[in-house]
Amino acid sequence: MSKRVWKIRSSTNSESILGSLFAARGLGTDEDIKNFLDPQYADHHDPFLMRDMDRAVARIERAMKSDEQITVYADYDADAVTAAAVLLRFFQQLDYKNVDYYIPDRFTEGYGMNTEAVRILFDRGSKLIITVDCGINAFESVLTANELGLDVIITDHHQLTAGIPAAVAVVNPHRPDDSYPFKHLTGVGVAFKLVQALIKSPPPLSSPLKPTPKASTLLGDPGKGEEFPSLEGRGSGRVMNGFEKWLLDLVAIGTIADCQSLLGENRILVKWGMYVMQKTRWIGLRKLMKMAEIDGQEIDSYKIGFIIAPRINAAGRMEHADAALKLLLTDDESEAETLALNLDQLNKHRQEQTERILSEAREQMILLGDQKILVAAGEGWHKGIVGLVAGKLTEEFYRPVLVMDKSGQEATGSARSVGSFNIIEAIGASHEILVKYGGHPQAAGFTLRTEHIEIFRKNLLDYAETSLSEDDLSRVLRYDALVTLSQVTDEFIEFISKFEPTGIANPRPKFRIDNLTVKKVSAIGKDSTHLRLFVEQNGAALGCIGFKQGFWAAKLRAEDKIDVICEPQFNEWNGQKNIQLKIVDLVSSPLQGEVG
Repeated sequence: MSKRVWKIRSSTNSESILGSLFAARGLGTDEDIKNFLDPQYADHHDPFLMRDMDRAVARIERAMKSDEQITVYADYDADAVTAAAVLLRFFQQLDYKNVDYYIPDRFTEGYGMNTEAVRILFDRGSKLIITVDCGINAFESVLTANELGLDVIITDHHQLTAGIPAAVAVVNPHRPDDSYPFKHLTGVGVAFKLVQALIKSPPPLSSPLKPTPKASTLLGDPGKGEEFPSLEGRGSGRVMNGFEKWLLDLVAIGTIADCQSLLGENRILVKWGMYVMQKTRWIGLRKLMKMAEIDGQEIDSYKIGFIIAPRINAAGRMEHADAALKLLLTDDESEAETLALNLDQLNKHRQEQTERILSEAREQMILLGDQKILVAAGEGWHKGIVGLVAGKLTEEFYRPVLVMDKSGQEATGSARSVGSFNIIEAIGASHEILVKYGGHPQAAGFTLRTEHIEIFRKNLLDYAETSLSEDDLSRVLRYDALVTLSQVTDEFIEFISKFEPTGIANPRPKFRIDNLTVKKVSAIGKDSTHLRLFVEQNGAALGCIGFKQGFWAAKLRAEDKIDVICEPQFNEWNGQKNIQLKIVDLVSSPLQGEVG
């Protein structure tokens, strides 16, 4: 079992709670803090700062002027699906009809751009392929396209594992020769920057231009002077500056789903995206929100990451991502209703399959003991779910975890990492036996021949011996500040709500409170899964909830002293709004160094 250690998030000494919160997020100046608390869309970076953006725009302009067939080539996860929707909605607004899309089948084609798909697109008459969220390592597929006379524009954000493909344009902030100021854009983020660039440099269409529709302020705009153009006037042959703001809800979904940094430019895009989502003009997204019972509610990163994104991901995981993309593109109410219902049902099926595979993979990992890297492989494990299972088991065992399906001659798997351990480099150490691989330092996918699984496992363990430190395997739970119970007020919670959207690099603020007296304790929920506590400190008292911590009910008694790490929040029930502490971790007082 991994060690548990509580550490304050910022190493900078601060006399105030707010100072600790800001320092932990690298906000050192008043200007940094202002931009963080009140991000303005106008502060986004110029898309033309990105390498090859000018070449991409020029080639798309030429294609549209000549009425060439354009194909948007996407991967099958939520980041890629929303990226495709962003580009296709842009072309749709221009009424450019000679455009289609292609999403590979996860189960028969696998991840990324493949040569057979390129040949299919050639036969369809495509002249230009624009990839979204994939393509940066598709060297063979780009060469095949070139041989067939197809041009390729790559828009991607994944790490480069070799050189740069011989495409017409390669737009990726991770290019070593790219000087774009923000390196953490997602696939949908890069696609959005392309749309910004295209609007900044309007495509010269062959049809005559009609008057630009008038701008209208979005209802409910909180006085920031941000104008959102009307969507009326589709087919006018151009879109006005600012049209892309209506696409920000899609950008928010893909960015949160792909677990990238929520500071810098991503914070701007997601913050405004959450705002736009409450007024979304995409009927399919509205139906999906209604199906998930969050229609009309305030949108936050939790609702996007754990309610909306899983339903969009469910299509590509369980069947084909076409269903999700069609939902985001339809303007037909009846079709939107049907597609939303289908995604909701697929998500329920995904949840059932996840629990089954999770149980089987966990059994294998328990037998592996204290190996530094845990690898599980099974037959009949749904390829679209192994990544979810790897993520859950990484959280449970706090080890890098790789989970793969080995039903055929090739095993397909996903990996998740811990600490600073670079899982894509660990996998890459076996490049000679891998069919393909790719991803990020913390999450990756791979394919290899089933007969090579044990060699692969040994290579990973050998790599871990020299590269995976004990610090990486220590479960460090970080908190922002030490507070007292009396400091947790309505105003306190309302202020920390301004830290939304929270996620990677900007975690939900957590606080440590020591020496609390337990007054009441009980286990609640199905199978007594969750913990309900009432605590007191120097006359102040609050209720607490600890999800999946019901086991503490048998260990705690009234008048026991505990220390907690918690997330203060409002609990709204039956029209009442009260403060409660969401317990992240707790120990008996006093905390002595490491816990667990």
